[in-house]
Amino acid sequence: MTALASRAAGTARDAEHLRLAAWLLPLGLFGLAVTVRLWAAAEISFAMNEGSASYVGVSRNLIEGRGLVSDAIWSYATPPLLLPKPAFEIWMPMASFLAALPMAVLGTSFPAAPISSVLLGALVAPLVWLVARQAATRAGLPAGHGAMIALGSGLVAAAFGPFLVAAAAPDSTTPFLVFGLACCLLMTRMADKPRPLTGLVLGVMLGLAYLSRQDALYLGLAYLWLAWGATSGRPVAARLHGGVGLVAPVVAGGLIVVGPWLARNLATFGTLFGQTIETAFLRTNEQMFAYVERPTAASYLAQGPLTIISGQVQAMIHNLVEVLLLPAMPVGLLGLAAVVALRRSPALGRHTALHALLLSGLITFLVTSLVFPVATQWGTFLHASGPLLAGLIVAAMLGLDAALSWGRQRRGWSRANLWLGPAMALALVIPFGLLQVSVLSSQAETREERVTAAAAALERLPELAAAPRAGEAPRMRAALISDRPVWLAEALRRPVIALPDEPPRAVGQLAADFGTRLVLILDERGRHPAAWFTPDGAACLAVPPERLLGLDDPALLLRLRSDCLLP
Repeated sequence: MTALASRAAGTARDAEHLRLAAWLLPLGLFGLAVTVRLWAAAEISFAMNEGSASYVGVSRNLIEGRGLVSDAIWSYATPPLLLPKPAFEIWMPMASFLAALPMAVLGTSFPAAPISSVLLGALVAPLVWLVARQAATRAGLPAGHGAMIALGSGLVAAAFGPFLVAAAAPDSTTPFLVFGLACCLLMTRMADKPRPLTGLVLGVMLGLAYLSRQDALYLGLAYLWLAWGATSGRPVAARLHGGVGLVAPVVAGGLIVVGPWLARNLATFGTLFGQTIETAFLRTNEQMFAYVERPTAASYLAQGPLTIISGQVQAMIHNLVEVLLLPAMPVGLLGLAAVVALRRSPALGRHTALHALLLSGLITFLVTSLVFPVATQWGTFLHASGPLLAGLIVAAMLGLDAALSWGRQRRGWSRANLWLGPAMALALVIPFGLLQVSVLSSQAETREERVTAAAAALERLPELAAAPRAGEAPRMRAALISDRPVWLAEALRRPVIALPDEPPRAVGQLAADFGTRLVLILDERGRHPAAWFTPDGAACLAVPPERLLGLDDPALLLRLRSDCLLP
C-alpha cells in the first residue's frame, strides 16, 4: 500500500509539474518576445514609412480631441477632400487605436506609439507555440519531439526579423498577425467541436483582424472552406443545418465588432470598398496619388491581356521572393520545402491551425498577386503575410525534425539530439533579425534627419507664415504639396497634400483648388522632378526651382504661377 501510495503521489507531482510547465513555457516565450521587441523599438526612433507615420498622426489627433482625422491627404480617390481629412478610407484603424493607448499616458511623441504593438506582438511567440504543439500532436510525434518542435517554433517567432520590424513600428502588420493566429486556432476548435460561444469568439477575432486589415476577408474564406469540409459526408439537409451552426455565430460575432465601423465609413465616405476596388485597376503605383487621371477599369483593361498577365506574374514573383524568401530567410525557404515534403502529414491536415494558416496565406498570396498586382509591390501582401509566415515557421520546425530523424536512422545515431533543429533555426534567424533591425534603424535615422531638415527650412519661408496649422485648416486649404505628405504633415504640424504623378498643369490645378503655391519634391518618383525642367513645367514656375537642402541634396522647392491651371 505504501509503495502504491508513493507512486500515486509521484504521478500527481508529475502531473502538477506538467501543468505548471504548460503555463510557464508560454509565459517565458512571451517575456522573451517582449524583451526583444522593446530593444527593436528602441533602435527605431522614426516612422519607417508614411503608413506608420499616418497611424501615429491619427492617434495623436484622436488624443487631442480632433477625432479620426489626418493632416495629410495622400489619396484623392475618396471624398470628402477636406483638411483635416477623415482617416481610413482604405486603411483600417486598429493600429491607431492601439498606438493611442500608450500615447495617452506617455505623451504623443513617436517613441511611445510602438509600446502597445510590442506587447501585442509578443503574443506571437506563445501563439505559434500553440500552433506547433497542436500540429505535432495531430502528427502523432513522440512527446519529446512535439515539445521541442513547439519550443523551437516559439523561440523562432520571438526573434524572427519580419515580426521584430513590424512590432517596432505601429502599423497594421502586427495586429493582423496576432488576431489572424488567434482566428486560425479557433477555426480548428470550432470545426472539431461546434459551439455557439466558440463561434462567437471566432467572429470577434475575425472582426478585430478586419479592423486591422481588410485581408481578414481571406481568413473568412479559409474558415468557410474548413466549415464546408467539416460537414462533408452528411445528407444535404444535415449539411446545410451543420453549416448554419458553424457560420451563424461567427457572422454574429464579426458584425458586433465590424458593424459600427462599416456604418461610420458609409456615413463618412459614402462607400465601403470603392477605393479598394479602384486599387485593383492601378497600372502604376504612382496612380495611387492621382488627382485628375484616376485609374479606371477601362484604362486597366486597355493594357491588353499580355500586359495584365505579365504584371500578375511579376507580382507573384515579387511576393514570393521579396516577402516569403529574402526577408524571412531561412524560414521561408525551409518552410515552403517542408510544406511540400510533409504535404500528406496529419500535422498539415484539415483540422489543424497550421492548415488554416497555410490555406489563408495561400488565398492572400493569390488574391494580392492576381487582383492587386501593382499595389502588392508596394506592400499589400507584405503587411498581410504575417499569418502565413507564422505557419511557415512551424512547417520549417516540423521539416527540420523530420530531416534530423531521418538522418539519425540512416547514420545510426544513439541519441535523438532533439535540440539540434531549434538550435540550427535560431542560429540562422537571430543574425538575420539583428541585421534587419540594424538596417532599418539606420534608414529611419537618415530619413528623420532629412525630413527634420526639410521641415526646418520650410518653416523659414515667408509663404508658410500664413499657412494653416494642424487643426486650424479651413476646408480645401493646404500648406504645401509634396511627394512625402504624411512625413511633412507630422514634422510641420501643418496640412500637406500628395503630389500626383501628373503633368505640371494638373499639379497647378490641385494647388489652386487647395490654396497653395508651394511644392516640395524630396525624392525622384514617377515623372517628378524631371517634368518641371520641360517647357511645360518651366511655364508653370514663378521662379526657378530652389534646392531646399543645398546643392548636394535632391530636395526641390517649387513656387507655382497662379495661372498654371488646366485648360
